[in-house]
Amino acid sequence: MPCFFRHGYPGMNTATQTGGVVRVRIRGIYATALTRLIIDAGFQVVQPSRVIADRFNLPQLTLPADVTIKNSDSDPSELLIVGYEWAVDKVLEKLREPLPYSFYWRSSLPLHATVKARIRGLSGDVCIAEVSGVEAELLVGREECEPGREVVASVVRPGVKPGERPRLAPGARVIGDYAILMESVRPRATVSEHVRNPEKRAELVVLASEYTERGLSVHWRSSSQHADPQVLTQHLRELYNALLEVRERAEKSEPGVYSVGEAVVLVRLSSVDKATLDRIRDTVVPTIELHHSVKSLAPGFSAVVDYAEKLKARGVDSGLLSEALLEMIGESLVSSRSVKLVHVKPDGTVVELGRGEVKNAYMDRGRLIVVVERRVRSRGVYDGLGVEKEPGDRIVTEIDTSSWLIKHTYYSRSGEVKGVYINVNTPPEVSEDSIVYLDLEVDVVRRPGEKPRIIDEEELRKALEAGIITEKLYQEAMEKARKALGS
Repeated sequence: MPCFFRHGYPGMNTATQTGGVVRVRIRGIYATALTRLIIDAGFQVVQPSRVIADRFNLPQLTLPADVTIKNSDSDPSELLIVGYEWAVDKVLEKLREPLPYSFYWRSSLPLHATVKARIRGLSGDVCIAEVSGVEAELLVGREECEPGREVVASVVRPGVKPGERPRLAPGARVIGDYAILMESVRPRATVSEHVRNPEKRAELVVLASEYTERGLSVHWRSSSQHADPQVLTQHLRELYNALLEVRERAEKSEPGVYSVGEAVVLVRLSSVDKATLDRIRDTVVPTIELHHSVKSLAPGFSAVVDYAEKLKARGVDSGLLSEALLEMIGESLVSSRSVKLVHVKPDGTVVELGRGEVKNAYMDRGRLIVVVERRVRSRGVYDGLGVEKEPGDRIVTEIDTSSWLIKHTYYSRSGEVKGVYINVNTPPEVSEDSIVYLDLEVDVVRRPGEKPRIIDEEELRKALEAGIITEKLYQEAMEKARKALGS
């Protein structure tokens, strides 16, 4: 049986495991709305930015965080949540309720945890190992990749989205509030890039020297910049004792996870949940609808949003400002002539349907309607419809920014309808040259002379069972699909 290390941890905020307050650090474009949510949930905000501290009248607590929440650097529409697993669990419990229409992806193994893995063998040039039923990549040479061999290793890259393998490096490691101590082939001391004071960085390297001389590596976390040298010295001593204990336990036991690590969660926010964050932010500072959508997807209009919110603060109607903003983005689409349709699938795949010509874009009762036409240049079969695809066919797509449905109509070269494909998705977001939405797998198809039918419902069910979508999003998608049967 795999063994899981779930006890209190030296240098870790163990009080939170037993009912204390979870400490959360928040950064990025969603910071104001998330701070409001986190405070209302009863958590403690630590290390707030100066702007957030002023907006919420918060003290400048320099305590280490149990959980950090920020937007992803690679995709600002994603929230990155990193922290001790038990603390992340509590934060997610509070976030999934107000933000139920997004995708939630979670690491299959905790980052920085010590594990015992059993090698399965080579896959190409990659050594594959298994930990508690999870397939991972082990960073060893071909000659060391012996099937059946068991290796004590640590998780250096978590697999977050479905299909992503975690990556393991040989050697144990332990993590605390201020530092990570690890066995390493090349011992060294490193310091978080967020510790910018040169004197503090030099001090941290000196404090780590006792352990680098023992053949270990030390990585100082950003919270270390706020702690006294005596506290950090004691912290390293405790981590060292914990590392010896974890190594001994792992060597004597079956494959499994043997030390506390960090859960890594990505939340791909939908337009609906961004709108919720808009409303929450508006309770703190004047905020118009589309604020977070523009900040994450259409940065070219960011200054327009800032200006509109200054107007709102002076009494200008918020609805008119949001509508004017959406109209401006629509005009940008028309002037670009072409637009790409981008849908994000529950498995994390981002699919671009290809560029199409914008035939029309206009406002209708506060929503943007966009009609896009694509020309077919290759032969094949239209997915879901089972109808022949031929060069010269036209695909006309009707997009409504308030709708959970996108309608694709397939025409032959002569203008006859070959079929209709209705995609079920979260209401689309619009940037300067893209239309983006979360694809909900289930769709409705109709061929000429046949009744419409729902397809791929089982794929949506799998996403629910995997915890990627909430029950609320599942029910919403199915309701929209059933309504589309009559369209």
